[in-house]
Amino acid sequence: MDALLINYRDPLFAVLLIAGMVFVIALVSYWWGVYVKSRKSRRLQRFLRRFETQGVKKSLASMPYSPTITQPLVLLAKAYEKSGEYNNAIEIGLYLMEHCEDEALTYELMELVGTTYMHAGFLERARTTFLQILRSNPRNRKVLNDLMVVYERLQDFKRAKEVIEPLETMGVDVADLKLYLELKIALADSQLEHDEKVQKIISLYETHGKYERIVFEYLLKNEPGRAWEMVKEEDIERLIDIFWFLPASYLDYDRIKESPKLSAIYGARGDIEVSRPIGWFLIDMLGHLRKTGFNEATLQFAYLCGNCKQQFPVPFERCPRCLALDSVIVEREITKANRETGYNLL
Repeated sequence: MDALLINYRDPLFAVLLIAGMVFVIALVSYWWGVYVKSRKSRRLQRFLRRFETQGVKKSLASMPYSPTITQPLVLLAKAYEKSGEYNNAIEIGLYLMEHCEDEALTYELMELVGTTYMHAGFLERARTTFLQILRSNPRNRKVLNDLMVVYERLQDFKRAKEVIEPLETMGVDVADLKLYLELKIALADSQLEHDEKVQKIISLYETHGKYERIVFEYLLKNEPGRAWEMVKEEDIERLIDIFWFLPASYLDYDRIKESPKLSAIYGARGDIEVSRPIGWFLIDMLGHLRKTGFNEATLQFAYLCGNCKQQFPVPFERCPRCLALDSVIVEREITKANRETGYNLL
């Protein structure tokens, strides 16, 4: 009987022990992988069920799925998202997530769906989608950045600021983001006294010299005297639409007369006597028309993103398309005057 047993000192015993341990570890690893995959699948199914009755069309439900149609449908969904047909992009994205077994592609689709929700204005759904992605891939820079934008649009600037920390640890330059959120937090802080808020905004602007549109839109409305003192000649062209739509009661005529550009703007608008030409073609032309007695012309503005080159009819702090900060370029043209006047600061 003893001959059938292996002595624990026998080298064969060590080999069998190691082989047994390898087998047990491999078995445990295999079942752990199956469990994790199953848990991720259940989590994804729960995620999909949250949105399946939220207005998403069911036209794809009866279509049989085949892996060969995955990439064409992904491209189609991205095309729909870029063209603004958000419902179609979401419908295709959710359909593919339900049938796709490739994990990398699944999270790519979730990212597409989350981005589409964000652009479509479904901010809570976008937030839920991005957080779902970050549970499995917490170092996804694009998703972190998009989540920060969602928090901004939800006016939850403190959580947006928290998202900056993981971006900074990954080596992303976040100096401009921090400054932008500091300004937004100060503007939204109802606990700050008016004078403290004004002083903080001025201090941030004088220290960094950025985001002048945010600063001057607030100061010209709430503290015009300080705003006129801070106006720099080199910034006037970027802020021309703000000055153009400013009500006459907010104007500082002494400061305007000291500035050739401001004099040209308000001369062309008809508030003061038209000054001599300064090299702004449209402003000089409008001033000349005003000088000859023709008052049926005015300026019309459009807003171009310097990053993605998309044009928008209203100004923005962050590009609605590519989400770039402080990238707005003010374009102007002469158009027929409208008797109704609107002011963007009121």
